[in-house]
Parts: sequence; structure tokens; C-alpha cells
Amino acid sequence: MTLPPRVGDAPRPERWATPIAVPGAANAHRITATLYRSAQPTREGMRAFAELGVRRVLNLRRFSSDVDLVQGTSLALDEMRINTWKVRDHHVIAVLRILQQSDRGPFLIHCWHGADRTGLMSAMFRIVVQQWSRDDALEELVHGGYGFHSAWRNILAYVEDVDVDAVRAAVAGPAPTAPVRRQRTKPVAS
Repeated sequence: MTLPPRVGDAPRPERWATPIAVPGAANAHRITATLYRSAQPTREGMRAFAELGVRRVLNLRRFSSDVDLVQGTSLALDEMRINTWKVRDHHVIAVLRILQQSDRGPFLIHCWHGADRTGLMSAMFRIVVQQWSRDDALEELVHGGYGFHSAWRNILAYVEDVDVDAVRAAVAGPAPTAPVRRQRTKPVAS
């Protein structure tokens, strides 16, 4: 899927995540009052997010841990170990299940750049939880200023192909026994 470029200097839609300044955390944004996203925070960044009221960090990085970075803070940690090049349904469902546990939040989700894996999970949150359209979520993912890398067409294809109703049901119920994909309706641009 290829989205058209944003037109000129169109103002940032108010419902998109709000950029925020967080010492030690680049690419930081507030998605909702209880959900933040960023690039890999430093120890200082983790402390700053804790001061903002974040209670739980979801690290989406495949090869790096935040265990040392959250030591000495009040932050709880979940590490999902997601491959950018191979998105798995069970990872998306697991992240969304965690984000639905409001008693465990507010939350921070992050990956290395805060753009691609984090962007995917943010888009899926928008679609599954907030009931945004795929097109609106993809527009924010690609044009929201988070640094989405166009090389990850598989992320766009995942959002385009996923069966949203099946993901919603899986988030609310037991883990799925089969992938939650739908038949491709649009070709992915190369």
C-alpha cells in the first residue's frame, strides 16, 4: 500500500499523537492520556516517563533489554522481542491486551527509533481500540512525523491485511489458534 504524500503544510490533525519533550527520550509523543510512544529511552528518559506518571514500559525491541534502564524507578517492564521484518499476530494481540489493562497503566511503548514497530502497535491500537479506519491509522503511521521507514512495506501490508474483528475478539478472549489475516484487497506498491 502506498499512501499519497500529505498536502503541503497541512496542519497536524488534533487527534494524532502530540509531540512532547522528554529528556532522554527522542521521538516522544502522547497518544492518549494513558499511552505514550518514543524511541529507545535512556535511563534519564525512563525516569522522566515515570515522573509523567507512566507505570509500565513495553519494549518492542528484538535484541535489547530495558532491565538495567528501569532499575531504581517505579516502572514495570514488558519486553515483546518483535522482528520488524516479520510481524506476528500474537505480538500485536499481546501488546493490545496489555494496553487494555488500565489498572497497569499509563504505558510507554517504544522500539529503537519509535517509528516502525512502535508505529505499527500505535496504528493497531488506533484501529482495534479506538476504532479508527485503517486509512486514518496508516495516514498517522506514515505521515505523523515519527520517522516511519518506507522500507517496511510489510508493516503497511500487515495493517492492510489484518482481520480487525478477529484481533478485537482475540484481545478480548483467549489467544487465537490461527493467524488473523484477511485476503489482500489491494496490492502492495513496490
